Amino acid sequence: MKRQLFWLIAAILLVNPLLTSCVDNYDNPTPVEYATLQEALAANDLISDIQENPDKSAMEKKKNGELFYLSQYSMKFRQAIDHNQPDGDTFQQRVCILFRGFDRPTILVTEGYFWSRFGDGEDFGINLNANMVHVEHRNFGESFTSDQERWKYETSAQVSADLHAVYQALKPIFKGKWMSMGTSKSGETSMDYAYYYPNDMDLAAAFCSPFNISLDDKRFGDYLLNEANTEEVRNLVKKHIRTALENGEDGLYKVCCELLKQQQFPLPSFSEYVYNVFDIFFTIFQFNVASQHIAAIEDMTQSTESFTASICDNLLKNRYLELYTYYVDCAKEQGFPNPGYDYFADLLEGTSFKVEDRWKVYLTEADQGLVNEYDNSVRLDMLERFFLNSPIPLLFFYSQCDPWSAAQPDKLGPNAKKIINPIGAHSPRINDPYYCPPEVKKEVMDYVSTYISITP
Repeated sequence: MKRQLFWLIAAILLVNPLLTSCVDNYDNPTPVEYATLQEALAANDLISDIQENPDKSAMEKKKNGELFYLSQYSMKFRQAIDHNQPDGDTFQQRVCILFRGFDRPTILVTEGYFWSRFGDGEDFGINLNANMVHVEHRNFGESFTSDQERWKYETSAQVSADLHAVYQALKPIFKGKWMSMGTSKSGETSMDYAYYYPNDMDLAAAFCSPFNISLDDKRFGDYLLNEANTEEVRNLVKKHIRTALENGEDGLYKVCCELLKQQQFPLPSFSEYVYNVFDIFFTIFQFNVASQHIAAIEDMTQSTESFTASICDNLLKNRYLELYTYYVDCAKEQGFPNPGYDYFADLLEGTSFKVEDRWKVYLTEADQGLVNEYDNSVRLDMLERFFLNSPIPLLFFYSQCDPWSAAQPDKLGPNAKKIINPIGAHSPRINDPYYCPPEVKKEVMDYVSTYISITP
């Protein structure tokens, strides 16, 4: 009877592709009872509220043959607010998965902000035919804890423990190679995670990610005004910043206040205005390829009206509530970029502008004291020790004219690689030759494929 039962089960497995689809090429196959990813997720007590197709733009790309995947899901993952007290209070963290197969590699996209779509790392998901697991950063989007009064647990250590918990829950489902990656602040999160849990990932990558070394990191102004792009472009930036700062509170600042008053928005302090003057040029360098910088600057500054409108629009964008936790993270551990205030000291002297106000301008009065708790010990240890002696492979990718490249790590060890894109913007879009030359893409994928299989 036992022998007959054995052959019956074997026959079922051979003829039923739905069951055998769960078996991968690794030593420990996914349990055959999970015929679909949704079933596998539902079997985990930490996961709830599983929803299909959270990203409509991905569905459209799939329909047009631009993005190949089997299914997509969003869910809530129960996390400890304090991972040092796992039996304490919890919160629901949003996790989203783009599924390509149980036997595929998995990219853990370490969101530094809220999750909106499967965009970050999309090219790598396509190139590796990999699953993509996006984990929304705690205290962003739908993943708020009850910790906002003091922000005690808004730390890189706790965020990394969130990622570790998600990895531990999903590794039994996706048994292949894993890599973490993110862009900008999300890339910082990827490296933080590698720092705290170096045994989880087979590769950790950061794209265009700054690693600030102080609360007021002046390397950004030095880079933006002395190194990025050409001298012609840099002089154009300096010219228009001077125009915006001339006559202090009686200059263009007053025009911006009148415009905001007409739109019934709260008026900015002069410090908030100054920050946004620098930030609009910072943003042009960030999101445009080098060849487009002059055109973008000239378009923005073609008239006083267009220039002031751009400053005001940028100011309102930075007041966006979804960004608030970013400023908390900067105040506590990550530091703020100084885009070059010292270069215009002659125009700022005698005004109400103070650099320290820049640190507080987007924090509530109750949270402004967070800057007094600033602790860069983890960042310094990463730069001085971890990047030199990492036990896992690390990949750093920067674009030459991106101002965030000012805070790239200078010294890397034998288990880390840095690749510079000469034309690109603040983006991991390596498949688009407009943003990344084919030879740079090849260099990136050659390194990644050393540790993560690209076999279909």
